[in-house]
Order: sequence, then C-alpha cells, then structure tokens
Amino acid sequence: MSRQVSAPAAAFDMKSENPKQKLLSKLAECHEIATIRGSDVVALNSKAILYLRYNKNAGPSDKYRGRFWFGITKSEYDKYRQSNLFIICACLVSPSDVDYVVLPSEDFELIKKNIPLQSGQWKFNLLKTPDNKYTLQVVKGGMYDVTQYLNFFDFSPKEYRRVFSPTLTELNAPKADTTVEVRPPELSDLENELLISARDSANPKRFEVALERFFNEIGFRCKRIGGSGETDVLVYEPFRFIVDGKSTKTDSKSAINFTRIKRHKAQNDADFMVIASVGFDKAVGKDAELEGACLIEIQALAQLLDIHRAFVLSPFDYIEVFKQTGVVDSNKILEFRTKYEARGTTIAKALTIIENLDFQGRTIDEIKGRLDLYCEQKNIRLKSKEEIIKYLSFFSSETLEIINCVDGKYSLRFTPVIARNRLKSVLYKISEK
Repeated sequence: MSRQVSAPAAAFDMKSENPKQKLLSKLAECHEIATIRGSDVVALNSKAILYLRYNKNAGPSDKYRGRFWFGITKSEYDKYRQSNLFIICACLVSPSDVDYVVLPSEDFELIKKNIPLQSGQWKFNLLKTPDNKYTLQVVKGGMYDVTQYLNFFDFSPKEYRRVFSPTLTELNAPKADTTVEVRPPELSDLENELLISARDSANPKRFEVALERFFNEIGFRCKRIGGSGETDVLVYEPFRFIVDGKSTKTDSKSAINFTRIKRHKAQNDADFMVIASVGFDKAVGKDAELEGACLIEIQALAQLLDIHRAFVLSPFDYIEVFKQTGVVDSNKILEFRTKYEARGTTIAKALTIIENLDFQGRTIDEIKGRLDLYCEQKNIRLKSKEEIIKYLSFFSSETLEIINCVDGKYSLRFTPVIARNRLKSVLYKISEK
C-alpha cells in the first residue's frame, strides 16, 4: 500500500509561482535549500540533491486522466547521481492541482536501462489513471507502477528510510500498437538550432548565426560580425547593444572575460551587453551584476520565441528583458510572459463595449453607466472612462468602422453579433497581408 510522506501539500494555488517554485518554497519552511542551477537543481540540507522537472497535462484520454512527458539530461544526472540524487517530476494536472512523482536515483537506474538516449536525454511518459495511480512508460520499452513514489518527500538515503520505502513494480511491456506516447511540444527550426548550437562548442559560428536569426525574428535589426577581437552580433535598431554567444558542452559557463566583452561594447558604441549560453554558474551571475552585463540562458531564448508566436511583441517590449543585469533564466521569462498574457485579454474586454451599444447614439457617460451595471452583473472589473474612450476610438477607426460617432454620441453600425464577425473578418484580412 502506498504511503505519502507529509511535507509539501500535493495541491497548491498555482497563480503566482510554477510547481517547482511552489515545492521549493514549501521545502524551505523546514529544510535548508541551496541553489545549484536555478530551480532545476538544488541541494537539500547538504544531504540530498533534487533534480526538478515540470510538465503540463497533455490532456485526458479514454484511459488516463493525465499524460505527461519528461526528459532527464544525462550530463546533469551523471554529475549528481552519487550524491543521494532524487528526480522530482512535477505533473500539472490542472491549473490548481499538481502531483509530484519523486524517484530516487537508485530506482531510476533500473528504469533508464530500457530507455535509449535521445539528444542527450532519457525520455519517458508519466500517465495518471482515473483512480489516481501513476504509471511510468518507456515508449516501446516497458511500464512501471510508480504510484508509491507519488508525493513521497523522504529525502533520506535509502538505508535510513526505515518505516517505508517505495518499491518499483515493473508491469507488462506494452504492445507497439497500444503505446500511449506523449510528445513534447513541437519546436521550431530556430528553437532547435539555438538549443543544439549552444552546445556545439567546436563550431562557435553556428551559435552566432542562430543568435542573429533569433534577434531578427523578434523584431530587432542586427548583423553578425564575429571573428577575433570582435563581438558576435551587433543589434543596431531600435536599440544598440552587443550579443556574445558562449557555446559549451557543459551545462553552465564557469568563467567569462567581462573585460574583453566590455571592450567590444565600447568599440561598437553599444549601450549594453548581452551574453547567451546554456547556463551560468552562480558566481558568474554575481560578477555579471557588478559588470552591468545581461546573461541569458538558452532555454530562456527558446521561451521568448514561444511568447513571440503567441503575442507578436515589439522590440520595445523585449528590451526590458535584455537590459537586466545578472542571469535572466526561465523563471524571469515566466514573469515576463504573465504580464503579456494579461494584456492578451484586451480584445475580450473591448467586446463588452459592443455588447452595451445599439443603433441609438449615446454619450460617454451613458455608455459608462451601462457598462458599470453590466460589469457588476458579470462580476468583472469595471472600466474607467479613459479605457472606454480608447475602445470607442478603436472601433470607430476607418479600418474597422464598427461604431459611428456623431456629435459626441456613439452607436453601432451593425448588430452586436455582426459587429463581432466584422472585427474577426478585418483582423483576418490584415493577417493575410
């Protein structure tokens, strides 16, 4: 029978932090936490190393309530395997429900024998059944019942887990035609190239080209320079800064020659400097803060590409990321994304204006009175007079012509349903161009 050690709660309010941060916050209440690499690798009371991974639910199926994909990086695993290592797989079942499957390295050793290395990772699926049991699946390589490891937060060495220690149970290997494979999100060609070239230290120009492509992709104007005594990429519009790529086969850069990069900055009359690599040691991050340099992890760049696909931001938005000093990691990019997800509700908010107009001309004050009542009934945030004027101006523009404005009074030119359809039609035509 499975036993769950009471430590952090299994379900948290996920609004402010991601599952890894939430778990670490809870653990910090009764343990000493030392960061090794961001929120991915931490030391616990100097007696255990925690390697945290996180994945969102790929969606329920006929057989499973949750499906999750995980990749364990071999270099990271090998580095800490002898140090009482635990792999923690955070499974975000729903926005307010997260499970943690905690695998001691000695048990993962048995599992990984059946997992072929792919791009330097051992990859597997975690599947949650309707009765809340967890199965670890190696695609075409076997299945394991790991329910006993669910929310098991005893990080003592195995010989000291006297009361209860989880047991790994191997199930029958699945047939090829019944395998439930949960794939990671598809990466664009540029994302793949960034992730791969950042580790191709034998071919540094490849990383330079990828970085030039990245900054062009998100709206900056830049050019690759490269070569001895020069910066890798010069971004010249609408801001001027230099970008140096530090490709490495390791998981982090342990030293950076800031004096040389500052010389590149002066040579190119740049306002600031950005350094990109796979990751950075903590000491290097502190040095960057003192030197006024921005260090950005390659995974953070990949996340920015994902944000760009979702929101199509301006260089004037992204500049707040690149003007930071110290390490810009995935957690900081998550905060950046959250801000623009909130902005993404603008069109939805604007549509409430259409819902509260008709063919009769109304003043701003009349419209605001209608909206105040509507917002109270729908339990949504009340709009200020300035917001209402902004939306009315948007809908009455020559491009949309959804609202008429005559003598300071506003009215619809269409019924609300047709007005929404016109908005979709115009935006679609713009996107086609």
